[in-house]
Amino acid sequence: MSEMTVLALNCYLLLCTASYIAESGAAVRPVVSLSPNWTPIFPGESVTLSCNVAPTAQGNLGYSWYWEGQRIRGDQQSLFIQPARETDSGDYQCQAGASERSAPVTLDIYYDPLILQAPPAVYEGDSLTLRCQRRPGYDTRNPVFYKDNYAIGSPVSGSELHIGRVDVTASGTYLCEEKSSFKTLKAENYISVSELFSSPHINVSQYYLIEGDHMTITCDTKLSPHRETTELQFAFYRNGHNVQGFSLSNQYGVPSVQLEDSGNYTCEVQTPTGSVRKRSREAHIHIQELFSSPQIKVSSDQVTEGDHMTITCDTELHPHRETTELQFAFYRNGHNVQGFSLSNQYGVPSAQLEDSGKYTCEVQTPTGSVRKRSREAHMHIQ
Repeated sequence: MSEMTVLALNCYLLLCTASYIAESGAAVRPVVSLSPNWTPIFPGESVTLSCNVAPTAQGNLGYSWYWEGQRIRGDQQSLFIQPARETDSGDYQCQAGASERSAPVTLDIYYDPLILQAPPAVYEGDSLTLRCQRRPGYDTRNPVFYKDNYAIGSPVSGSELHIGRVDVTASGTYLCEEKSSFKTLKAENYISVSELFSSPHINVSQYYLIEGDHMTITCDTKLSPHRETTELQFAFYRNGHNVQGFSLSNQYGVPSVQLEDSGNYTCEVQTPTGSVRKRSREAHIHIQELFSSPQIKVSSDQVTEGDHMTITCDTELHPHRETTELQFAFYRNGHNVQGFSLSNQYGVPSAQLEDSGKYTCEVQTPTGSVRKRSREAHMHIQ
């Protein structure tokens, strides 16, 4: 790299991107930005590189700068290159305090008669503008833009092509062409539109879920290192129906799952403006019964006045939860005849005609988080 003038500047150019994750406190890499935000540039022009860190990390941080992996002069947040030379071309990185090195940003410096300028990093959702530039002192006149050898019909303002908001399909080889009566000039630039964040996928807190368990579904995605502090919003769906609207939480929790919580779950991730939105694949979640639906059983098929009558509420616990305590209650014609207790039997020492009726029983966990009622069983006292 050639000798360059390195000046200490305060960071005033761009909004800073975070170098620390607020929730965990874990250090992440700073981000290098250019101002003006173009590459390539011509020799003799100036460019400022800024090492962007989170506002919470601002202070007396020591900064280090690297070119092509080698330490170079400069210990401030900004690196000023003026005048730029072709030999200054290369990958630049910075380090803030004890952070990791930033992802590299490529700065190209060409002495070509015509260059096609673009931001050094382009991501889904960005508004992309390309600029066709002649060497200083020459005007760019009526350039024609192409993508992958096809003329682009986007509006052209002066020497700039405003493509607008892009996704990964906008990646390709762009070319600008300027014709005169003497010659034709062409400049090419390959633009790669990177994913802002990866396609999300569903993770469940535990593989085996039984009624009453706490269930947490996490929507996992990963932001690009250049955009690690981009705010994302998350939403969750079961069988295509929204169960939790967009929020900053990437988790959906159910304190006590029920059978109806079974289904095909998906999550959706978006930027606050909705400019980038992605949905996960379906993840099937099956909630298993803690205990089976209870059934009424009577001690005898025929009960006569004065007989001892015993009604039993039968259910079966899941093999993995056989020690779970259950409580039982009994009802006749919808009215409670025995409140919740640990006994699964209701006894009448001497049955009377008024004990006839439709009996049901109800089973629950001590907290009432899982509760089930039997079908009616008709008892006729003779």
